[in-house]
Order: sequence, then C-alpha cells, then structure tokens
Amino acid sequence: MEQKQIDQRLAKYGLIVCLIANTSAAGADWCTSALVDIANTFPDVPYSMITLVNNIPNLLAVIFTIVAGALVNRKISLKDMMLIGIGMHCIGGVLPAFTGSSSFSLLLLGRVTFGIGYGIMQGICISMSFKLVTNEKLRESAMGWALTAQYSTNMVAQVLVGYLCAAKWNYSFLVYLWSIVPFIVVLVLCPRFALDKKDRSALGGEDSSLGKSESLWTSIKAMPPSVWIFTVIVALYMVCYYPMFLCIGQVIIGRGFGSPVNVGYAMTFYSISSLIGGLVFGIIAKHAQKYMLCISLIGVAFSALGIYFSVSYLMVCVFLAIGGITSTCILPACNNAYYKHIPPQRAFLASSVTLAGLNIGAFIGTPYIALITALLGKAEATLLVSPFILVLMGFISIPLSIRAAKKTI
Repeated sequence: MEQKQIDQRLAKYGLIVCLIANTSAAGADWCTSALVDIANTFPDVPYSMITLVNNIPNLLAVIFTIVAGALVNRKISLKDMMLIGIGMHCIGGVLPAFTGSSSFSLLLLGRVTFGIGYGIMQGICISMSFKLVTNEKLRESAMGWALTAQYSTNMVAQVLVGYLCAAKWNYSFLVYLWSIVPFIVVLVLCPRFALDKKDRSALGGEDSSLGKSESLWTSIKAMPPSVWIFTVIVALYMVCYYPMFLCIGQVIIGRGFGSPVNVGYAMTFYSISSLIGGLVFGIIAKHAQKYMLCISLIGVAFSALGIYFSVSYLMVCVFLAIGGITSTCILPACNNAYYKHIPPQRAFLASSVTLAGLNIGAFIGTPYIALITALLGKAEATLLVSPFILVLMGFISIPLSIRAAKKTI
C-alpha cells in the first residue's frame, strides 16, 4: 500500500514537473521558422530588428528571473507566481497570431509579454520542482521525465510550427496555446506552499553555512571569479551562436533548399541531436575533462562553417546536428568548471548567473547581426565570421579550465 502511494505521488508530481519544464523550455526559438516571412511582411523593418522577435524574451528573462526570485514568498506565493508566469507566457506567445501581421509593434508587444512570463518561469521552475518532489529517488525520476518531455515537446513543436507557418506565418504562434495545459494542471494539482529557509538559501536569501540571512546582492558578490569568467565565456559564445541559429531560415529558404516546413524539420533534427548531446555529455566529459569546453566550441564553429558552405538541405541538417550535439555540452561544461568552488547553498544562484549571461549574450546577438550585415551585406555572413571567434575562445578556455580544476581562479 505504501509503495502504491509513493507511485501515485510520483505520477502526480512528476506530471506537474514535466509540464512545468515543457513550458519553461518553450522559449523564443519556436518562431525561428517564421522570421523570413516576418521580414517579408515588414520590408521597412531592418532584419536586425526582426530578430528581436526571438531575442527580446532573452533580455527580459535576465531581468524577471531576478524579479521573480525577489517577490516569491515575500509578496506572492510560489504557486501564484508560477500561474502568473505561465499565463503571461501563453497570452504573450499567442497574441502575435491575431495581431502580429497587422503591426510590428503589436508583434513585439506580444513578445515582451511572453518574455516576462518566460523570465518568471526560469526564475522559480527549479525551486518549484524541488518542492513538488521531496524524495531524492523520486526527484531523479521526475526530473528525468521532465528532461525527456522537454526535448519531445520541442521536437513536436518545431514540426508543427513549420506547418502552421506554411499556412500563414502568424499562425505559427498558436503553438503557445500549449501553455494552457500546464496552467490548468498547476492550478488544480499543485499545492500552495511557501519557500522555507533551505529554498531561500538556494535563491541567495540565506547562507545556511553561516547561519545568517544575506541579501541577493551579497550572495552575488560572494561568487568566486571562476563563475564570472565562465559566465563571460557563455555570453560571448551566445553572441556568436544565437545569430547563426537565426540564420537557418535564410539559408534554407533563401537558397531554395526548402520551405518553412523544411525549416521546421531541420529544427526538429537539431532538437534530436541536442538530446543526443545531453545523453553523451557525461561520457565525453569523462575522457575530455579540461578540454571539453574547447572541443565543444570548436565543434559549434565547424557546424557554422558547414552550414554557410552547404549546397543542399541535407548538408544543412547534418551540420545543424553537429551544432546541436556540441552546443548542448557548452553550458554544462562551464558549470562543471566552477561547481567545485562554491558551497551547495549557492549552486543554484551560480547557475542562474551563468543563465543570465547566456540570455544577455543572445540579446547582444541582435546588434552583432546588424554590424555583420552592415559590413558584409548579409545577415548569414555571421556563419562565416563567428567560427573564428569561437575557435579563439576554445583555445583560451583550455588554460582557464586547467586553472579552474586547480582552484586557482
């Protein structure tokens, strides 16, 4: 009977965690297939501005991840904050489907609303998951479900977006109606609880090792240099990588390799390869060790060059898959480099700092595209320029990783 109750709790809470993870993962890149058509609809808007459709949620995620952490359990309960995040995620995500084709400003308004919800989700998703499943073994199973559900949803969504975009580009934003499902599940099944002291320490609110409260700013300042160094690497990587990601539609459609449907299939192929990258990371990292970050950065550079010089749809998909496998390894490689330097109660905050660097880098990618376009005449030239920066970063990361392993930074 006891085992049955445990299984029921795992099924109930595991479902919630999976749905939350899906919604949190449903970020800006689902509308990549529509960027070319959006640019054609608004020919007077520079392409660097068009990419804000994808990028502006990343900037807002940096801000509202911190805002959500500051408000939750002080002004708003964890459950209510989650519902606010999912609600704004859904409303902002779907809004362009009805207003986007008539006004670029309304399109951006929807993406701003979406970005706020996305940031709230990122800010408390981990804390919510850990509160829902308290047993360590059950938590591992539930988080495994969440990871599988996350990649599965992304794969299905990318194909669906391709077909919706082929009908009419603004229809592709209807895919965010998915958020209604986790909203209802959290509303009905999720218990209403407050953060305890252990949760506060994970958010930087209390240092349990010192037995005293400390502000979020104090916790951030206490981060070791290695956290900031590898956060900068992640940010610079994203400055180079995210614009390349946005150019996939231009390459496939612009060169006559396919339609928005084919872009959707290519992005699904990318999601599958990313899942493979996540599965093999531990195996590769065990052997590559301090060279893991360098290998990953060079792999992404090779992928970008391959896409730029591709002469067929198949070549684009193959090199996109290489990029999916190697890019998935970069963030965990950076995290592994500094995790041993920080106390457990600050581990989540350190990851949040690095995630903020990732989102900032993605946002800076917009002026980077504008600069490359102004200098070389086309946005997809980022696929030619960025690899040189990534390779340089890869070689620089080797001595930094070695020093981090010796705890000298």
